Amino acid sequence: MTSRPRQWFDFLLLYGLFLLARPLPRRFLLAVGRGLGSLTWHVFGYRREVVLDNLRHAFGSEQDEAGLQRLALRFYRNLGMTLMEFLVFPRLRRRDFLELVEVEGARHIQAVAREGRGGLFVTGHYGNWELLAARAAAAGFKVTAAAKTQSNPMVDRIQNDIRRRAGVGILRTDSGVKAMLKAIRRGEMIALVADQDAGSEGFFVDFLGRPASFFKGPALFAYRTGVPLVTVFIQRLPDLRHRIVFEPPVRVDPSWDEETAVRELTRHHAARLEAAVRRAPEQYFWVHRRWKTQPPSGGTE
Repeated sequence: MTSRPRQWFDFLLLYGLFLLARPLPRRFLLAVGRGLGSLTWHVFGYRREVVLDNLRHAFGSEQDEAGLQRLALRFYRNLGMTLMEFLVFPRLRRRDFLELVEVEGARHIQAVAREGRGGLFVTGHYGNWELLAARAAAAGFKVTAAAKTQSNPMVDRIQNDIRRRAGVGILRTDSGVKAMLKAIRRGEMIALVADQDAGSEGFFVDFLGRPASFFKGPALFAYRTGVPLVTVFIQRLPDLRHRIVFEPPVRVDPSWDEETAVRELTRHHAARLEAAVRRAPEQYFWVHRRWKTQPPSGGTE
């Protein structure tokens, strides 16, 4: 549990950035974000060794140490821009979200929405994942994001207030399956950012060259409810706008048992996420201790 003084420090820092970001034109906003990222890399060194260790394992055979250091700096700068973009959601109008983010594969999610049975958006901490849900909500989809409750209640309140003001519903991940079922019955799209380490009870899949533990929840929910699972990713473009790619929905094969569904759907998500990360590695959230848990055998299932 984070100490009370640290909670206040984190809250005041985030709120101060929120106030700073509110009046800034977009080009200055992104410049501040890049500056914060550079400062974090060069001065504060927040999780620097975790980031470099992850990058060495993922790309060490392709880049030398200097190249990995440059990639790490680009990651921190991108993360700073992502944070600043998130903080100004409350000032953006619907048309701002629509203009800022182009969409590829919209027909896939439109087909799912027309069925009226709800569905699962499954993504990772890649690109500006917060903007993904906000853009889908601006397009008229009923989007509910499954959000983990933060240990700092003040920071948690700010984050979720920003999400709600962007039209995104919030479903606490600790609220249980019943809450998810209710959202699905209302025809909502549940957005899951499902790429953190799932511990020893997760399903192990090869991800960027190492076994990684993935949560079984998305696959189990799709299997037990029959709703389609749509992998979707958002990527920052060279002009600093964004593109969302909705991939074709994956449906549970009637012949699958639960174990097969978990294996096939989780492998699908891991493979699509890896493909996205390889396209723009600086846009993945490398500060995660993503490979913290390893299978006892050292292999995948």
